Amino acid sequence: MLLAGACYWTCSQYGALGWQGAFLAINIFQIGLLIYERRPVKLSDVEQRLHDGPLSTLTPRQVQCVNNAAEWQTIEFGEVLLEEDQPLEHLILLLSGQAKVVNQKREIALIESGQFSGEMSFLTGGNITASVVALEAILYARWTKNYIEDLMQRDQELGTALQAALGTDLVRKLVRNRNNLLQAADE
Repeated sequence: MLLAGACYWTCSQYGALGWQGAFLAINIFQIGLLIYERRPVKLSDVEQRLHDGPLSTLTPRQVQCVNNAAEWQTIEFGEVLLEEDQPLEHLILLLSGQAKVVNQKREIALIESGQFSGEMSFLTGGNITASVVALEAILYARWTKNYIEDLMQRDQELGTALQAALGTDLVRKLVRNRNNLLQAADE
């Protein structure tokens, strides 16, 4: 009986020690992860342009994440980036060049370097409301709609920052178009 009591006391002491060791290991891992995530980030020239411009609502690490997933492409004058009344497959961000927005064969707006295309359809979940046609050679980044949706679900903070970037872009476009309409009305 005395031997069983000694074994119980010894095992319970080591059991507590084992749990303390496990908690210590988990905490050390979490601290290491926090240090790793918060280390300084060196952005490339393109990433810095994105962070200073259309992706200013994202942290530098988030800009790197989004940029690494981007598919960079170029198109020439007259080529179509997005076609009206089609389902949205890609969210697009122009890095250089200009494109016109055409709705029912009428030019309704311009998209310039640093602006998104397809953001209205992305946010509403509907079809593309207007075609986007290149006015010159354009360098752009594109992400599949599904990738961006999955990314926004996995990382709520990044999702909120991306929605803020898209919202900011939409507001800038609305203000510019309103000013253009007011100027045209004055003439």
